[in-house]
This record gives sequence, C-alpha cells and structure tokens, in this order.
Amino acid sequence: SFSSIAVRTPITQANFQEYRREQGSDFDVVAYGGWLKLEQEANMAMGQNKLNLMDLSNVNIDKAGGWTCLQQVAADPKGALVGIIVESLKRNGSNTDITKTAPVLLPAILELLSAEGKGFDSELVDGEWTSVLNQSSETSRRFRKAVAKKERAGQSFSNFDVPSLKFHDNVKFGRRSELRSAVKYNPVGKAFTKIGKSIVLRRIMCDIVGASLKVWRFPRLPLPFLRRKGGYLDFIYLDNDIRITRCNRGGLSVHFRPEFLERAMA
Repeated sequence: SFSSIAVRTPITQANFQEYRREQGSDFDVVAYGGWLKLEQEANMAMGQNKLNLMDLSNVNIDKAGGWTCLQQVAADPKGALVGIIVESLKRNGSNTDITKTAPVLLPAILELLSAEGKGFDSELVDGEWTSVLNQSSETSRRFRKAVAKKERAGQSFSNFDVPSLKFHDNVKFGRRSELRSAVKYNPVGKAFTKIGKSIVLRRIMCDIVGASLKVWRFPRLPLPFLRRKGGYLDFIYLDNDIRITRCNRGGLSVHFRPEFLERAMA
C-alpha cells in the first residue's frame, strides 16, 4: 500500500530517474498505474535497502507509525524533514507551529534521524539558530504554547554561547515586540543512547535565568515569573544545518542555521 504522496528530495528524485530507466523503453506506465505510483515504489525500494543496512535496535517502529512510514522516508530522512518544513512555512506564512497539523511521516523521520547517533555536540551547537518548527505537547506551559503560535521562521532565534554555557532565545512578534530569555545549561550523562559501540549524549539540563519583554518604545519589562530551574532539552539530532530537540514537557523544536534556511526556502 502507498500513501497519496511521494517524498521528494534531490536524493530520491535522482534515484527515481534511475529507477525509471531500469523499467525499459517498453514499460507501460499507464497500465502500471501512473508515474506517482512508480515514484512511490522507487522511494520504498530505496528506503528498504537503507533500512536493511541500518542498526534498528534504537528505532521504535510503532512510534514511527509503522514499517511503511519508515520505508517512505528512510532513503533521505533529513531531506524529507527539510521538505516538510519548507512546505509548512510557505503554506503558513512562515509560522513555525505545527501542533494541530503535524505531518503523518514526522515521527518516522525523527526515529531515523535519532538512530544516526548525532546527539549533543558542543562544537556543532555553538552559534546562531533560527526556529523553523514547533510542536507543543499537552503538558507544555500555556505561555510557551502562546509564544509558539506567534513564532516566525527568520524572526525567532536560539543562539548558543558555548564558552559561557548559555543560550539566548529571542522571539520577535512583528516589528515592535520582542521576547528575550537567557538559559544556563549543563550537559549530563542522563538519557544517553548507545549506537553500536558509541555512547551518544543527548541531554542538557536547563535553568532559565532571565527573561524580558520589549514592546515598541516602552522600557524593557523583566519577567521574573518565567525563571525556571530543573528543565532539560534532549537532542534528537544535530549536524551543521539542523538542530532537533525535545524539552522536559514534551515539546518538539527544530532549528536551522539561518543560512541553511535561506538556501532551503530559495
């Protein structure tokens, strides 16, 4: 069985062109069921080949939505995630909140990216990131849910200053309002995963040590009620382009490097 869509990334499209050539010049695509069906079949075959080579001991098939979902995105899970995010941002005017519109293939993508063993890395995480996707959980704080609904890609940033063990969140609401927060963090050994013979660190403990709101020309207003201790972020995936984290209340966040977002949206 196939979904009504085909996951399209540069990797899967190149594979599909090769798959088409392998069918031969006398292949009757109409009788087969159309190009979309053939493209889906090519994606599934490539995905299955990659799954056959993977260590799936850390992949929760049920959480991913089933084996078929894994097959659909396994060929290029990072590319599939980028495609989902770009489509969502263009459709929703750069709003990052997908709490009520989460794509069905997202859990499978997260499971596969997590299985790559790319957790917290102090060198990779350092610097500027922009928010591109947020998914609140049922236990997310009301204030956090309200902020997530207003976030726009390219206007909301989360910047890591590794030497000081801090990161700073900066969320702009249009041109005249801005919410800032400062978070002290500390990497810990809890919630690590074992990928093959490697130990992958995932968690950083987080204390919100400051927050403030700026509205138009009014003085910046401190928000001491937002200070919190004992929270954490688990790094699902981290590379030079993408950072995926889940907080202690279950909220999911994806950040891109600003230059990567610019290329992806072009």
